[in-house]
Amino acid sequence: MVKLKQKLTYSLNRNNFRASHFRRRLAYNDALPQVSFLGFISGVAAALIIVAFRSLFEIPLGYWLPGGTAESFENLNPVWHFFLPIIGGLLIGLWLMFFTPDKRKTGVAHVMDRMAYHQGRMPFKNTLAQLIGGALGILTGQSGGREGPAVHLGSAVSSQIGSFFHLPNNSVRLMVGCGTAGAIAASFNTPMAGVIFAMEVVMLEYSIMGFTPVIIAAVTATLLHNYLYGAEMAFMAPEISMVSMSEMPLILVYGVILGAMAALFTKTLTSMQNFSTQPVLARMLIAGTFTGTLAYFVPQVMGMGTDSILMAIEGQYALGLLIALALAKLFATAISVGLGMPIGVIGPTLLMGACAGSALGHISSYVLDGPTSDAGFYAMLGMGAMMSAVLQAPLAALIALMELTRNPSIILPGMATIVIANISCSYVFKQDSVFVEVLRKQGLNYQANPITQALNHQGVTSLMHVDISHHQNEDVAGYLTAIERGLNWLVINKHSGSEQPNDEVYHLIHQSQIILDKGSPAGLIEAAGFPATRFGFCSSRATLKEAWDLCKRRDYQQLLITDIDDRIIGVLPVEEILQYTQKD
Repeated sequence: MVKLKQKLTYSLNRNNFRASHFRRRLAYNDALPQVSFLGFISGVAAALIIVAFRSLFEIPLGYWLPGGTAESFENLNPVWHFFLPIIGGLLIGLWLMFFTPDKRKTGVAHVMDRMAYHQGRMPFKNTLAQLIGGALGILTGQSGGREGPAVHLGSAVSSQIGSFFHLPNNSVRLMVGCGTAGAIAASFNTPMAGVIFAMEVVMLEYSIMGFTPVIIAAVTATLLHNYLYGAEMAFMAPEISMVSMSEMPLILVYGVILGAMAALFTKTLTSMQNFSTQPVLARMLIAGTFTGTLAYFVPQVMGMGTDSILMAIEGQYALGLLIALALAKLFATAISVGLGMPIGVIGPTLLMGACAGSALGHISSYVLDGPTSDAGFYAMLGMGAMMSAVLQAPLAALIALMELTRNPSIILPGMATIVIANISCSYVFKQDSVFVEVLRKQGLNYQANPITQALNHQGVTSLMHVDISHHQNEDVAGYLTAIERGLNWLVINKHSGSEQPNDEVYHLIHQSQIILDKGSPAGLIEAAGFPATRFGFCSSRATLKEAWDLCKRRDYQQLLITDIDDRIIGVLPVEEILQYTQKD
Protein backbone atom coordinates (compact mmCIF):
# COMPACT_ATOMS: atom_id res chain seq x y z
CA MET A 1 0.00 0.00 0.00
CA VAL A 2 2.85 2.35 0.87
CA LYS A 3 4.61 1.60 -2.42
CA LEU A 4 1.40 2.22 -4.36
CA LYS A 5 0.97 5.56 -2.62
CA GLN A 6 4.56 6.47 -3.42
CA LYS A 7 4.07 5.57 -7.08
CA LEU A 8 0.91 7.65 -7.30
CA THR A 9 2.62 10.59 -5.63
CA TYR A 10 5.60 10.28 -7.99
CA SER A 11 3.30 10.07 -11.03
CA LEU A 12 1.30 13.07 -9.88
CA ASN A 13 4.42 15.13 -9.25
CA ARG A 14 5.84 14.18 -12.63
CA ASN A 15 2.61 15.18 -14.40
CA ASN A 16 2.50 18.45 -12.49
CA PHE A 17 6.10 19.12 -13.53
CA ARG A 18 5.29 18.42 -17.17
CA ALA A 19 2.21 20.66 -17.05
CA SER A 20 4.22 23.42 -15.38
CA HIS A 21 6.98 23.09 -17.98
CA PHE A 22 4.41 23.21 -20.80
CA ARG A 23 2.83 26.36 -19.39
CA ARG A 24 6.24 27.95 -18.83
CA ARG A 25 7.30 27.17 -22.40
CA LEU A 26 4.17 28.80 -23.81
CA ALA A 27 5.29 32.14 -22.41
CA TYR A 28 8.01 32.36 -25.07
CA ASN A 29 7.29 33.66 -28.56
CA ASP A 30 9.10 30.75 -30.23
CA ALA A 31 7.09 27.89 -28.70
CA LEU A 32 5.87 26.72 -32.11
CA PRO A 33 5.23 23.01 -31.27
CA GLN A 34 3.28 23.92 -28.16
CA VAL A 35 1.10 26.57 -29.79
CA SER A 36 0.50 24.24 -32.76
CA PHE A 37 -0.95 21.73 -30.32
CA LEU A 38 -3.18 24.46 -28.91
CA GLY A 39 -4.33 25.24 -32.46
CA PHE A 40 -5.35 21.62 -32.92
CA ILE A 41 -7.27 21.58 -29.62
CA SER A 42 -9.00 24.86 -30.49
CA GLY A 43 -9.99 23.52 -33.92
CA VAL A 44 -11.56 20.43 -32.41
CA ALA A 45 -13.41 22.47 -29.79
CA ALA A 46 -14.65 25.00 -32.37
CA ALA A 47 -15.94 22.28 -34.69
CA LEU A 48 -17.84 20.53 -31.90
CA ILE A 49 -19.50 23.71 -30.62
CA ILE A 50 -20.45 24.77 -34.17
CA VAL A 51 -22.02 21.37 -34.85
CA ALA A 52 -23.98 21.65 -31.59
CA PHE A 53 -25.06 25.22 -32.39
CA ARG A 54 -26.19 24.45 -35.93
CA SER A 55 -28.12 21.42 -34.70
CA LEU A 56 -30.11 23.65 -32.35
CA PHE A 57 -31.83 25.41 -35.25
CA GLU A 58 -31.22 23.51 -38.49
CA ILE A 59 -32.76 20.23 -37.35
CA PRO A 60 -36.03 21.84 -36.08
CA LEU A 61 -36.28 24.14 -39.11
CA GLY A 62 -35.71 21.22 -41.47
CA TYR A 63 -38.80 19.51 -40.04
CA TRP A 64 -40.96 22.63 -39.74
CA LEU A 65 -40.33 24.79 -42.80
CA PRO A 66 -42.23 23.81 -45.96
CA GLY A 67 -39.11 23.52 -48.15
CA GLY A 68 -37.41 21.10 -45.78
CA THR A 69 -34.39 23.40 -45.33
CA ALA A 70 -33.41 25.97 -42.74
CA GLU A 71 -33.69 28.78 -45.32
CA SER A 72 -37.18 28.45 -46.79
CA PHE A 73 -38.98 31.00 -44.58
CA GLU A 74 -40.49 32.63 -47.69
CA ASN A 75 -42.61 29.49 -48.20
CA LEU A 76 -44.48 30.08 -44.94
CA ASN A 77 -47.94 31.57 -44.76
CA PRO A 78 -47.64 35.40 -44.92
CA VAL A 79 -49.14 35.62 -41.44
CA TRP A 80 -46.05 33.85 -40.10
CA HIS A 81 -43.80 36.27 -41.95
CA PHE A 82 -45.14 38.99 -39.69
CA PHE A 83 -45.68 37.18 -36.38
CA LEU A 84 -42.72 34.77 -36.24
CA PRO A 85 -40.03 37.48 -35.83
CA ILE A 86 -42.20 39.18 -33.19
CA ILE A 87 -42.52 35.91 -31.28
CA GLY A 88 -38.78 35.48 -31.62
CA GLY A 89 -38.14 38.98 -30.29
CA LEU A 90 -40.31 38.19 -27.27
CA LEU A 91 -38.49 34.90 -26.56
CA ILE A 92 -35.05 36.45 -26.99
CA GLY A 93 -35.99 39.39 -24.77
CA LEU A 94 -37.24 37.06 -22.03
CA TRP A 95 -34.07 34.99 -22.29
CA LEU A 96 -31.75 38.00 -22.10
CA MET A 97 -33.59 39.29 -19.04
CA PHE A 98 -31.86 36.52 -17.07
CA PHE A 99 -28.53 38.28 -17.69
CA THR A 100 -27.10 41.57 -16.52
CA PRO A 101 -26.30 44.14 -19.26
CA ASP A 102 -22.60 43.28 -19.36
CA LYS A 103 -23.42 39.58 -19.74
CA ARG A 104 -25.65 40.29 -22.76
CA LYS A 105 -22.70 41.40 -24.89
CA THR A 106 -22.19 38.92 -27.70
CA GLY A 107 -20.76 38.50 -31.18
CA VAL A 108 -17.52 39.49 -32.87
CA ALA A 109 -17.36 42.92 -31.20
CA HIS A 110 -17.49 41.23 -27.80
CA VAL A 111 -14.63 38.90 -28.79
CA MET A 112 -12.55 41.91 -29.90
CA ASP A 113 -13.32 43.66 -26.61
CA ARG A 114 -12.16 40.66 -24.59
CA MET A 115 -9.01 40.39 -26.70
CA ALA A 116 -8.10 44.06 -26.31
CA TYR A 117 -8.95 44.63 -22.66
CA HIS A 118 -9.23 41.23 -20.95
CA GLN A 119 -6.44 39.15 -22.49
CA GLY A 120 -8.90 36.94 -24.31
CA ARG A 121 -10.77 35.68 -21.25
CA MET A 122 -14.35 34.94 -22.33
CA PRO A 123 -17.05 34.81 -19.60
CA PHE A 124 -19.26 31.74 -19.58
CA LYS A 125 -22.53 33.66 -19.08
CA ASN A 126 -21.99 35.69 -22.25
CA THR A 127 -21.34 32.43 -24.09
CA LEU A 128 -24.58 30.94 -22.77
CA ALA A 129 -26.52 34.09 -23.73
CA GLN A 130 -25.04 33.83 -27.25
CA LEU A 131 -25.71 30.10 -27.66
CA ILE A 132 -29.42 30.17 -26.85
CA GLY A 133 -30.09 33.72 -28.02
CA GLY A 134 -28.45 33.14 -31.39
CA ALA A 135 -30.30 29.86 -31.92
CA LEU A 136 -33.64 31.52 -31.05
CA GLY A 137 -32.89 34.36 -33.47
CA ILE A 138 -32.23 32.03 -36.40
CA LEU A 139 -35.11 29.71 -35.48
CA THR A 140 -37.59 32.58 -35.58
CA GLY A 141 -36.42 34.08 -38.86
CA GLN A 142 -34.60 37.16 -37.59
CA SER A 143 -32.54 39.00 -40.20
CA GLY A 144 -29.10 37.78 -39.18
CA GLY A 145 -26.43 35.18 -39.80
CA ARG A 146 -24.86 32.39 -37.82
CA GLU A 147 -21.24 33.49 -38.25
CA GLY A 148 -21.29 36.13 -35.46
CA PRO A 149 -22.57 33.63 -32.88
CA ALA A 150 -20.18 31.03 -34.33
CA VAL A 151 -17.15 33.29 -33.81
CA HIS A 152 -18.23 34.04 -30.25
CA LEU A 153 -18.83 30.37 -29.42
CA GLY A 154 -15.68 29.07 -31.10
CA SER A 155 -13.43 31.64 -29.47
CA ALA A 156 -15.15 31.31 -26.09
CA VAL A 157 -14.82 27.54 -25.82
CA SER A 158 -11.15 27.78 -26.81
CA SER A 159 -10.54 30.55 -24.28
CA GLN A 160 -12.26 28.63 -21.52
CA ILE A 161 -10.13 25.55 -22.21
CA GLY A 162 -7.01 27.70 -21.89
CA SER A 163 -8.25 29.26 -18.65
CA PHE A 164 -9.23 25.87 -17.20
CA PHE A 165 -5.69 24.58 -17.63
CA HIS A 166 -4.16 27.86 -16.31
CA LEU A 167 -2.34 28.58 -19.56
CA PRO A 168 -0.53 31.93 -19.80
CA ASN A 169 -2.58 34.77 -21.18
CA ASN A 170 -0.57 35.13 -24.38
CA SER A 171 -1.62 31.54 -25.19
CA VAL A 172 -5.24 32.19 -24.25
CA ARG A 173 -5.26 35.14 -26.66
CA LEU A 174 -3.87 32.93 -29.39
CA MET A 175 -6.51 30.28 -28.68
CA VAL A 176 -9.22 32.91 -29.14
CA GLY A 177 -7.83 33.61 -32.61
CA CYS A 178 -7.68 29.87 -33.33
CA GLY A 179 -11.28 29.44 -32.17
CA THR A 180 -12.37 32.32 -34.40
CA ALA A 181 -10.67 30.81 -37.45
CA GLY A 182 -12.10 27.37 -36.69
CA ALA A 183 -15.62 28.77 -36.29
CA ILE A 184 -15.60 30.69 -39.59
CA ALA A 185 -13.97 27.78 -41.41
CA ALA A 186 -16.48 25.25 -40.09
CA SER A 187 -19.54 27.47 -40.59
CA PHE A 188 -18.90 28.26 -44.26
CA ASN A 189 -16.52 25.43 -45.22
CA THR A 190 -13.97 28.17 -46.00
CA PRO A 191 -10.71 27.44 -44.10
CA MET A 192 -8.65 30.14 -45.84
CA ALA A 193 -11.24 32.82 -45.11
CA GLY A 194 -11.35 31.66 -41.49
CA VAL A 195 -7.61 32.14 -41.13
CA ILE A 196 -7.55 35.58 -42.74
CA PHE A 197 -10.64 36.76 -40.82
CA ALA A 198 -9.07 35.76 -37.51
CA MET A 199 -5.78 37.48 -38.31
CA GLU A 200 -7.19 40.59 -39.99
CA VAL A 201 -10.26 41.33 -37.86
CA VAL A 202 -9.77 39.78 -34.41
CA MET A 203 -6.03 39.36 -33.82
CA LEU A 204 -4.93 42.33 -35.96
CA GLU A 205 -1.58 40.78 -36.80
CA TYR A 206 0.34 38.68 -39.31
CA SER A 207 3.15 36.53 -37.92
CA ILE A 208 4.46 33.00 -38.32
CA MET A 209 3.75 32.26 -34.67
CA GLY A 210 0.19 33.42 -35.19
CA PHE A 211 -0.42 31.93 -38.61
CA THR A 212 0.71 28.37 -37.87
CA PRO A 213 -1.69 27.48 -35.02
CA VAL A 214 -4.53 29.43 -36.65
CA ILE A 215 -4.11 27.48 -39.89
CA ILE A 216 -4.03 24.22 -37.93
CA ALA A 217 -7.22 25.22 -36.12
CA ALA A 218 -9.01 26.13 -39.37
CA VAL A 219 -8.03 22.89 -41.11
CA THR A 220 -8.88 20.76 -38.08
CA ALA A 221 -12.26 22.43 -37.56
CA THR A 222 -13.18 22.13 -41.25
CA LEU A 223 -12.26 18.44 -41.46
CA LEU A 224 -14.03 17.51 -38.23
CA HIS A 225 -17.12 19.58 -39.00
CA ASN A 226 -17.36 18.10 -42.50
CA TYR A 227 -17.01 14.60 -41.08
CA LEU A 228 -19.74 15.14 -38.48
CA TYR A 229 -22.08 17.46 -40.37
CA GLY A 230 -21.30 17.13 -44.05
CA ALA A 231 -19.06 19.00 -46.45
CA GLU A 232 -21.66 21.04 -48.31
CA MET A 233 -20.89 24.59 -49.42
CA ALA A 234 -23.17 27.44 -48.41
CA PHE A 235 -24.20 27.64 -52.07
CA MET A 236 -22.84 26.51 -55.44
CA ALA A 237 -22.34 29.58 -57.63
CA PRO A 238 -22.24 29.14 -61.41
CA GLU A 239 -19.02 29.90 -63.26
CA ILE A 240 -19.39 33.41 -64.69
CA SER A 241 -16.64 35.68 -65.98
CA MET A 242 -16.38 39.30 -67.05
CA VAL A 243 -17.27 39.79 -70.72
CA SER A 244 -15.25 42.93 -71.48
CA MET A 245 -12.63 45.09 -69.78
CA SER A 246 -14.68 48.10 -70.85
CA GLU A 247 -16.89 47.37 -67.85
CA MET A 248 -14.11 48.19 -65.39
CA PRO A 249 -14.82 51.96 -65.10
CA LEU A 250 -18.45 51.23 -64.27
CA ILE A 251 -17.40 48.51 -61.82
CA LEU A 252 -15.28 51.09 -59.99
CA VAL A 253 -18.27 53.43 -59.78
CA TYR A 254 -20.29 50.56 -58.34
CA GLY A 255 -17.58 50.15 -55.71
CA VAL A 256 -18.33 53.66 -54.48
CA ILE A 257 -22.07 52.91 -54.35
CA LEU A 258 -21.48 49.71 -52.38
CA GLY A 259 -19.15 51.58 -50.04
CA ALA A 260 -21.92 54.10 -49.40
CA MET A 261 -24.35 51.27 -48.62
CA ALA A 262 -21.84 49.79 -46.19
CA ALA A 263 -21.45 53.16 -44.47
CA LEU A 264 -25.24 53.49 -44.21
CA PHE A 265 -25.43 50.03 -42.66
CA THR A 266 -22.72 50.79 -40.09
CA LYS A 267 -24.17 54.20 -39.24
CA THR A 268 -27.66 52.79 -38.79
CA LEU A 269 -26.42 49.99 -36.56
CA THR A 270 -24.36 52.22 -34.29
CA SER A 271 -27.18 54.77 -34.08
CA MET A 272 -29.45 52.09 -32.66
CA GLN A 273 -27.02 51.67 -29.77
CA ASN A 274 -28.24 55.00 -28.41
CA PHE A 275 -31.17 52.96 -27.04
CA SER A 276 -28.97 50.39 -25.26
CA THR A 277 -30.10 51.63 -21.85
CA GLN A 278 -33.74 50.88 -22.61
CA PRO A 279 -35.32 47.62 -21.30
CA VAL A 280 -34.02 44.65 -23.24
CA LEU A 281 -37.48 43.10 -23.71
CA ALA A 282 -38.78 46.29 -25.34
CA ARG A 283 -35.74 46.48 -27.63
CA MET A 284 -36.11 42.88 -28.77
CA LEU A 285 -39.84 43.32 -29.42
CA ILE A 286 -39.18 46.45 -31.49
CA ALA A 287 -36.49 44.63 -33.50
CA GLY A 288 -38.76 41.65 -34.08
CA THR A 289 -41.70 43.85 -35.06
CA PHE A 290 -39.61 45.84 -37.52
CA THR A 291 -38.28 42.66 -39.14
CA GLY A 292 -41.76 41.13 -39.23
CA THR A 293 -43.22 44.19 -40.92
CA LEU A 294 -40.56 44.13 -43.62
CA ALA A 295 -40.86 40.36 -44.00
CA TYR A 296 -44.60 40.65 -44.66
CA PHE A 297 -43.79 42.52 -47.87
CA VAL A 298 -40.34 41.04 -48.61
CA PRO A 299 -40.30 37.56 -47.01
CA GLN A 300 -36.78 36.85 -48.33
CA VAL A 301 -35.47 39.18 -45.62
CA MET A 302 -36.01 36.42 -43.04
CA GLY A 303 -33.23 34.08 -42.01
CA MET A 304 -29.59 33.92 -43.03
CA GLY A 305 -30.30 34.35 -46.74
CA THR A 306 -27.94 31.85 -48.40
CA ASP A 307 -30.72 30.63 -50.68
CA SER A 308 -31.50 34.22 -51.71
CA ILE A 309 -27.82 34.84 -52.46
CA LEU A 310 -27.87 31.99 -54.95
CA MET A 311 -31.12 33.25 -56.48
CA ALA A 312 -29.56 36.70 -56.95
CA ILE A 313 -26.47 35.21 -58.58
CA GLU A 314 -28.56 33.04 -60.89
CA GLY A 315 -30.60 36.08 -61.96
CA GLN A 316 -33.94 34.78 -60.68
CA TYR A 317 -34.92 38.05 -58.99
CA ALA A 318 -36.27 41.08 -60.86
CA LEU A 319 -34.67 44.49 -60.48
CA GLY A 320 -37.37 45.83 -58.15
CA LEU A 321 -37.13 42.84 -55.79
CA LEU A 322 -33.34 43.06 -55.73
CA ILE A 323 -33.41 46.71 -54.61
CA ALA A 324 -36.18 46.07 -52.09
CA LEU A 325 -34.41 43.05 -50.61
CA ALA A 326 -31.04 44.81 -50.38
CA LEU A 327 -32.53 47.77 -48.49
CA ALA A 328 -34.83 45.63 -46.33
CA LYS A 329 -31.94 43.37 -45.31
CA LEU A 330 -29.76 46.39 -44.59
CA PHE A 331 -32.20 48.08 -42.23
CA ALA A 332 -33.61 44.92 -40.64
CA THR A 333 -30.15 43.61 -39.76
CA ALA A 334 -28.71 46.96 -38.68
CA ILE A 335 -31.65 47.78 -36.43
CA SER A 336 -31.86 44.29 -34.91
CA VAL A 337 -28.15 43.95 -34.17
CA GLY A 338 -27.91 47.58 -33.06
CA LEU A 339 -30.69 47.02 -30.54
CA GLY A 340 -28.76 44.07 -29.09
CA MET A 341 -30.14 40.99 -30.81
CA PRO A 342 -27.46 38.22 -30.61
CA ILE A 343 -27.22 37.48 -34.35
CA GLY A 344 -24.48 37.91 -36.94
CA VAL A 345 -23.89 40.54 -39.63
CA ILE A 346 -21.47 38.85 -42.04
CA GLY A 347 -24.07 36.64 -43.76
CA PRO A 348 -26.49 39.56 -44.24
CA THR A 349 -23.69 41.69 -45.76
CA LEU A 350 -23.18 38.98 -48.38
CA LEU A 351 -26.90 39.01 -49.24
CA MET A 352 -27.04 42.82 -49.34
CA GLY A 353 -24.02 42.90 -51.60
CA ALA A 354 -25.35 40.14 -53.86
CA CYS A 355 -28.71 41.87 -54.34
CA ALA A 356 -27.21 45.34 -54.80
CA GLY A 357 -24.58 44.00 -57.18
CA SER A 358 -27.12 42.06 -59.22
CA ALA A 359 -29.31 45.16 -59.45
CA LEU A 360 -26.35 47.19 -60.67
CA GLY A 361 -25.65 44.45 -63.18
CA HIS A 362 -29.15 44.84 -64.60
CA ILE A 363 -28.59 48.60 -64.82
CA SER A 364 -25.29 48.04 -66.65
CA SER A 365 -27.11 46.48 -69.58
CA TYR A 366 -28.91 49.80 -70.07
CA VAL A 367 -25.87 52.02 -69.48
CA LEU A 368 -23.24 50.30 -71.60
CA ASP A 369 -23.35 49.72 -75.32
CA GLY A 370 -22.47 46.24 -76.44
CA PRO A 371 -22.39 42.98 -74.46
CA THR A 372 -22.13 43.13 -70.67
CA SER A 373 -21.43 40.56 -68.01
CA ASP A 374 -24.23 38.57 -66.48
CA ALA A 375 -25.96 40.16 -63.48
CA GLY A 376 -24.73 37.21 -61.41
CA PHE A 377 -21.15 38.34 -61.99
CA TYR A 378 -21.97 41.73 -60.50
CA ALA A 379 -23.74 39.98 -57.64
CA MET A 380 -20.54 38.17 -56.72
CA LEU A 381 -18.57 41.42 -56.88
CA GLY A 382 -21.15 43.03 -54.62
CA MET A 383 -20.78 40.26 -52.04
CA GLY A 384 -17.06 40.83 -51.65
CA ALA A 385 -17.31 44.62 -51.75
CA MET A 386 -20.04 44.84 -49.13
CA MET A 387 -18.38 42.37 -46.76
CA SER A 388 -15.04 44.13 -47.12
CA ALA A 389 -16.42 47.64 -46.58
CA VAL A 390 -18.57 46.71 -43.57
CA LEU A 391 -15.76 44.77 -41.86
CA GLN A 392 -12.89 46.86 -43.25
CA ALA A 393 -11.22 43.54 -44.02
CA PRO A 394 -10.37 43.49 -47.74
CA LEU A 395 -8.20 40.38 -47.75
CA ALA A 396 -10.69 38.32 -45.73
CA ALA A 397 -13.49 39.41 -48.08
CA LEU A 398 -11.48 38.54 -51.19
CA ILE A 399 -10.54 35.09 -49.87
CA ALA A 400 -14.14 34.43 -48.79
CA LEU A 401 -15.38 35.46 -52.23
CA MET A 402 -12.94 33.08 -53.91
CA GLU A 403 -13.80 30.15 -51.64
CA LEU A 404 -17.56 30.68 -51.79
CA THR A 405 -17.78 31.09 -55.56
CA ARG A 406 -14.88 28.81 -56.63
CA ASN A 407 -14.46 31.25 -59.53
CA PRO A 408 -10.87 32.42 -60.31
CA SER A 409 -12.21 34.89 -62.89
CA ILE A 410 -13.58 36.99 -60.06
CA ILE A 411 -10.15 37.85 -58.59
CA LEU A 412 -9.10 40.91 -60.64
CA PRO A 413 -12.44 42.78 -60.77
CA GLY A 414 -13.15 41.63 -57.21
CA MET A 415 -9.93 43.22 -55.94
CA ALA A 416 -10.75 46.49 -57.68
CA THR A 417 -14.31 46.64 -56.35
CA ILE A 418 -13.26 45.70 -52.83
CA VAL A 419 -10.56 48.37 -52.67
CA ILE A 420 -12.84 51.13 -53.97
CA ALA A 421 -15.66 50.11 -51.61
CA ASN A 422 -13.24 50.11 -48.67
CA ILE A 423 -11.82 53.53 -49.50
CA SER A 424 -15.21 55.13 -50.06
CA CYS A 425 -16.65 53.71 -46.83
CA SER A 426 -13.71 54.64 -44.61
CA TYR A 427 -12.38 57.87 -46.13
CA VAL A 428 -15.34 59.38 -47.95
CA PHE A 429 -18.08 58.39 -45.48
CA LYS A 430 -15.82 58.19 -42.39
CA GLN A 431 -16.97 54.77 -41.18
CA ASP A 432 -14.53 52.25 -39.74
CA SER A 433 -15.20 48.53 -39.31
CA VAL A 434 -18.69 47.97 -37.91
CA PHE A 435 -17.17 46.10 -34.96
CA VAL A 436 -14.72 48.91 -34.18
CA GLU A 437 -17.53 51.47 -34.43
CA VAL A 438 -19.63 49.41 -32.02
CA LEU A 439 -16.78 49.32 -29.51
CA ARG A 440 -16.22 53.06 -29.86
CA LYS A 441 -19.90 53.62 -29.21
CA GLN A 442 -19.39 51.69 -25.97
CA GLY A 443 -16.56 54.05 -25.03
CA LEU A 444 -13.71 51.65 -25.90
CA ASN A 445 -10.80 53.03 -27.91
CA TYR A 446 -10.01 49.89 -29.87
CA GLN A 447 -6.61 50.04 -31.53
CA ALA A 448 -3.43 48.03 -31.91
CA ASN A 449 0.18 49.00 -32.39
CA PRO A 450 3.33 46.92 -32.97
CA ILE A 451 4.69 47.38 -29.43
CA THR A 452 1.41 46.32 -27.85
CA GLN A 453 1.24 43.28 -30.11
CA ALA A 454 4.83 42.32 -29.28
CA LEU A 455 4.21 42.59 -25.53
CA ASN A 456 1.02 40.54 -25.81
CA HIS A 457 2.85 37.75 -27.65
CA GLN A 458 5.11 36.86 -24.75
CA GLY A 459 4.51 35.89 -21.14
CA VAL A 460 6.26 37.27 -18.07
CA THR A 461 8.01 33.98 -17.29
CA SER A 462 9.99 34.28 -20.52
CA LEU A 463 11.97 37.25 -19.13
CA MET A 464 11.90 36.67 -15.39
CA HIS A 465 15.02 35.93 -13.31
CA VAL A 466 14.91 32.61 -11.49
CA ASP A 467 18.12 33.19 -9.46
CA ILE A 468 16.03 33.95 -6.40
CA SER A 469 16.18 32.69 -2.81
CA HIS A 470 13.39 32.67 -0.18
CA HIS A 471 14.07 33.36 3.51
CA GLN A 472 12.42 34.23 6.79
CA ASN A 473 13.28 37.53 8.44
CA GLU A 474 15.72 35.98 10.93
CA ASP A 475 17.51 33.74 8.42
CA VAL A 476 20.84 35.60 8.47
CA ALA A 477 22.90 32.52 7.57
CA GLY A 478 20.58 31.81 4.66
CA TYR A 479 21.12 35.31 3.27
CA LEU A 480 24.88 34.89 3.26
CA THR A 481 24.71 31.38 1.78
CA ALA A 482 22.46 32.61 -1.05
CA ILE A 483 24.89 35.43 -1.83
CA GLU A 484 27.83 33.01 -1.86
CA ARG A 485 25.91 30.77 -4.29
CA GLY A 486 25.61 33.72 -6.68
CA LEU A 487 21.83 34.22 -6.32
CA ASN A 488 21.07 37.83 -7.18
CA TRP A 489 17.64 38.18 -5.57
CA LEU A 490 16.47 37.58 -2.02
CA VAL A 491 12.81 37.45 -1.02
CA ILE A 492 12.50 37.97 2.73
CA ASN A 493 9.28 37.08 4.56
CA LYS A 494 8.98 39.37 7.59
CA HIS A 495 6.50 36.99 9.24
CA SER A 496 6.56 33.24 9.56
CA GLY A 497 3.75 31.26 8.05
CA SER A 498 2.19 31.17 4.58
CA GLU A 499 0.78 34.64 4.14
CA GLN A 500 -0.64 35.61 0.77
CA PRO A 501 1.87 37.63 -1.29
CA ASN A 502 1.78 41.36 -0.57
CA ASP A 503 4.42 44.02 -0.25
CA GLU A 504 3.71 44.50 3.46
CA VAL A 505 4.77 40.94 4.29
CA TYR A 506 7.65 40.49 1.85
CA HIS A 507 10.79 42.42 1.01
CA LEU A 508 12.67 42.08 -2.26
CA ILE A 509 16.41 42.73 -2.20
CA HIS A 510 18.95 42.61 -5.02
CA GLN A 511 22.40 41.33 -4.17
CA SER A 512 23.93 44.68 -5.10
CA GLN A 513 21.76 46.42 -2.51
CA ILE A 514 23.19 44.53 0.46
CA ILE A 515 25.74 47.11 1.56
CA LEU A 516 24.88 47.49 5.27
CA ASP A 517 25.61 45.20 8.18
CA LYS A 518 25.18 41.71 6.68
CA GLY A 519 24.71 40.26 10.16
CA SER A 520 21.64 42.36 10.86
CA PRO A 521 18.25 41.42 9.40
CA ALA A 522 17.08 44.96 10.05
CA GLY A 523 20.01 46.25 8.07
CA LEU A 524 19.14 44.00 5.18
CA ILE A 525 15.52 45.10 5.14
CA GLU A 526 16.57 48.73 5.40
CA ALA A 527 18.86 48.12 2.44
CA ALA A 528 15.83 47.15 0.38
CA GLY A 529 15.20 50.85 0.17
CA PHE A 530 11.43 51.42 0.29
CA PRO A 531 10.23 53.33 -1.64
CA ALA A 532 13.38 53.54 -3.77
CA THR A 533 12.84 49.95 -4.92
CA ARG A 534 9.13 49.47 -5.33
CA PHE A 535 7.88 46.04 -6.28
CA GLY A 536 4.58 44.32 -6.82
CA PHE A 537 3.20 40.87 -7.56
CA CYS A 538 2.22 39.57 -10.97
CA SER A 539 0.71 36.23 -12.03
CA SER A 540 2.88 33.89 -14.09
CA ARG A 541 -0.01 33.76 -16.60
CA ALA A 542 0.29 37.47 -17.38
CA THR A 543 1.65 38.83 -20.64
CA LEU A 544 4.46 41.36 -20.80
CA LYS A 545 1.80 43.93 -21.73
CA GLU A 546 -0.04 43.30 -18.46
CA ALA A 547 3.21 43.49 -16.51
CA TRP A 548 4.18 46.75 -18.23
CA ASP A 549 0.77 48.29 -17.54
CA LEU A 550 1.01 47.24 -13.89
CA CYS A 551 4.46 48.80 -13.51
CA LYS A 552 3.33 52.07 -15.10
CA ARG A 553 0.14 52.22 -13.03
CA ARG A 554 1.81 51.51 -9.66
CA ASP A 555 5.30 52.84 -10.39
CA TYR A 556 6.87 49.45 -9.68
CA GLN A 557 10.53 48.83 -10.48
CA GLN A 558 10.36 45.05 -10.09
CA LEU A 559 7.65 42.42 -10.15
CA LEU A 560 7.62 39.21 -8.15
CA ILE A 561 6.14 36.51 -10.39
CA THR A 562 3.77 34.10 -8.65
CA ASP A 563 2.72 30.66 -9.88
CA ILE A 564 -0.87 29.40 -9.90
CA ASP A 565 -0.44 28.27 -6.27
CA ASP A 566 0.83 31.74 -5.24
CA ARG A 567 4.45 30.57 -4.90
CA ILE A 568 7.01 33.21 -5.85
CA ILE A 569 8.98 31.74 -8.75
CA GLY A 570 10.94 34.67 -10.15
CA VAL A 571 11.65 38.37 -10.44
CA LEU A 572 11.00 40.61 -13.44
CA PRO A 573 12.66 44.06 -13.37
CA VAL A 574 10.87 46.69 -15.43
CA GLU A 575 14.16 47.37 -17.26
CA GLU A 576 13.90 43.92 -18.84
CA ILE A 577 10.54 44.84 -20.41
CA LEU A 578 11.95 48.12 -21.69
CA GLN A 579 14.89 46.34 -23.27
CA TYR A 580 12.53 43.85 -24.91
CA THR A 581 10.43 46.60 -26.50
CA GLN A 582 13.55 48.37 -27.78
CA LYS A 583 14.86 45.12 -29.23
CA ASP A 584 11.57 44.50 -31.06
